[in-house]
Amino acid sequence: MSEPIDNMIINYLKRLNVYVKSDHLYLQDKNHSKIEQKILSAIKPNTCLIILDEKGKSLNTFEYTQFLEDKINRYSSILFVVGDAYGIPNKIRNSSDYLIALSKMTLPHLFARLILVEQTYRSFTIFNNHPYHHE
Repeated sequence: MSEPIDNMIINYLKRLNVYVKSDHLYLQDKNHSKIEQKILSAIKPNTCLIILDEKGKSLNTFEYTQFLEDKINRYSSILFVVGDAYGIPNKIRNSSDYLIALSKMTLPHLFARLILVEQTYRSFTIFNNHPYHHE
């Protein structure tokens, strides 16, 4: 892991926790079936499972904000999964409710996690009329 990027992720999670309970779990395991089990065990009833994948639906910031707001209103929790260099196990992918893309490019998972948490924080500031987002 890269300490500066990890620190940025933690910083955005702290900011996000002002608005909503949020956390991250970093699973480092070469065994996809173990990762599968860990992710599946984290899915509680009425959880929206969102997989990040470059083949998923691309959203701009406002579309992501609307998407997120809809999921917040429909589900009791949201679980985002960012895959490793080898992607997401098929069982998890097939269990997902949504596939979204941060970019059409393949991003390193560390950058993808940072972008995801920053954009999620940005969306919450938009919901709450906080001046973080400039348009």
